[in-house]
Amino acid sequence: MRFHVLKAMIVLACIVMLAGSAGAVKISPALQMDTYTDAENADQSFGEESAIWATSQSGEPMKIAYLSFAGMTTLPQQVKSASLKMYAKEIERPGKVSLYLYDNAAMDTITWSDQPEYGAESLGSLDIQETGWQTWDATNFMKEAAEKCSEGCPFSLVLVAEGDASISFVSLEGPAEEKAVLEYEAS
Repeated sequence: MRFHVLKAMIVLACIVMLAGSAGAVKISPALQMDTYTDAENADQSFGEESAIWATSQSGEPMKIAYLSFAGMTTLPQQVKSASLKMYAKEIERPGKVSLYLYDNAAMDTITWSDQPEYGAESLGSLDIQETGWQTWDATNFMKEAAEKCSEGCPFSLVLVAEGDASISFVSLEGPAEEKAVLEYEAS
């Protein structure tokens, strides 16, 4: 009889341990492509450059960056927090850069003339004043991506500069240790 009680206690302890370890998981979707479009070079694509740009003049976007990630398989209510880390390579004019969602994969051949229409609502922004690693709170972005793409579709993060900002970031063609990382915590 004592053996059964001891065995039951061990099983119960294992269940408690497993339940405690089944908490949040960090997920980093694979960055598959990055590029930018340029209003002054409306028919040129920039998918093979070592930097991607987000630039605006007088509040109007002039260069828009696109980063496409592998398919989303998480539900919006499972996303607890998220961050986007990018390495600011050059700052011509400091300022705010905002995140938008395009609920599909952007191609590295897009140009200003044929760029896709992305979401109208900013899902996060960051005021960038210096080169180096920059980290956005991307929680709202990931929840929106999960809502629009929860069945495995690829999705793209769109970087739009505001005001008179002009900032370049390291692209996939740059050093591996400086490439963008999108990470979220899901339950």
